[in-house]
Amino acid sequence: MLIATASEEQSHVAREVDRNLVNIQDLSTQTAAGAHQTSASSQELSRLAISFNNLVGRFKV
Repeated sequence: MLIATASEEQSHVAREVDRNLVNIQDLSTQTAAGAHQTSASSQELSRLAISFNNLVGRFKV
């Protein structure tokens, strides 16, 4: 009976590890998507800053 119990516990732990690995993979995918969005937003902000700088440069004080 002890071997069966240990085998069941080991199986449970293996399923738990598998579930955690899937969660890590999902979070990694979400993090990569967030990083891509952040990069795109940064590029857009840079473009807008350059455009704003060009507009402000037209004014004379």
